[in-house]
Amino acid sequence: MSNPIKPHPFAALFPELPPEELTQLARDIKERGQLEPIILYKGVILDGRNRYRACQIAGVKPRIEEFDAKATRRSPEEFILSRNLRRRHLSVGQKAAIALEWSEQIELSADPHKNKGRGRPKGTLSEGAKRIGINERRVFEVRKVRDANPSLYQDVKADRRSLNSALAEISPPRDTRFRESDIGKSRAASQELDKSAQHETRGFAQSAGGKVARGAQKPASKEAATAAKVPPSPAAIEKALARIKVILGSWFYAEVRARNLIQKPEEIIRFAKLTDAQMREIGPLLKRGWNFVAAFREVIERLTPDDEIRALHTRAVENGRNWCLLSVGTFGHVVVWGAEKDRTLAKVKDTLARSSAPQGS
Repeated sequence: MSNPIKPHPFAALFPELPPEELTQLARDIKERGQLEPIILYKGVILDGRNRYRACQIAGVKPRIEEFDAKATRRSPEEFILSRNLRRRHLSVGQKAAIALEWSEQIELSADPHKNKGRGRPKGTLSEGAKRIGINERRVFEVRKVRDANPSLYQDVKADRRSLNSALAEISPPRDTRFRESDIGKSRAASQELDKSAQHETRGFAQSAGGKVARGAQKPASKEAATAAKVPPSPAAIEKALARIKVILGSWFYAEVRARNLIQKPEEIIRFAKLTDAQMREIGPLLKRGWNFVAAFREVIERLTPDDEIRALHTRAVENGRNWCLLSVGTFGHVVVWGAEKDRTLAKVKDTLARSSAPQGS
């Protein structure tokens, strides 16, 4: 097509692939063809913005299909959400930013006459948080960052900075009376940054017990650090995909190859390097919509009784839902958050009470 096709405004809220991953996708499409179609609705892209750009780079005519609301049983906006939230690993800050801009898009598209006299339309921050699956408080926090420092907000949105560290930067201590509280916040932000650094630098090689060292592991040399940033070669990805097909079958292989279950090439490599048992345990989590990092941590880096309660909450939020079931040592934990937490807890309590009731009572 002569004129480039633009993404739907809601689809444009989600981050694009980094240049190196886009180049890899373009090479894959040129060599093996486009596996998934690009979905259009009223002349704009609902799903496949990265595939469309990759086709342009590869000089390949894109395969395009029209959105079918009856077949998908979703609105265009719901379709965009289901595709992007299922595929992508998004940080808490990125989800909060998307929820913020999603709610603003809803308000911009609302009919002013239809909503006259009824206050703000449904697309409030609360609605955006609910749709994206993140705590409403985090959306208010990221808006606070945007209002105070737009450049810092862009860093959070691009996942170059964590939301906690951004909040710590824009909220310096104002009074010595709050020094202890502010130190606690700074420590929490520092710990989150340290955790992120550990995740980027630690190796994914596992011990016999399947545990990962808790401490940060720095690269042994500058050469090693440089090598760690080099994207996987096509041959390495093919080798990883072949192993995934052997262990988890053709359907799972096709979904991973299409970047539906695992988004990043390096994560495909890491997944394929796990043991057969670990892959089989992580696989069902990915099929249920978990992102790779959350599923990996749930299986490989299980929490222990030595971890703080904050670690339990952080792990739960990373799963991308407003509830989570976690096993830590000899204890099982139900973690829920958001506006419906009390109702959800009541349901859990009722279920447990009925399951523990004497038979025949």
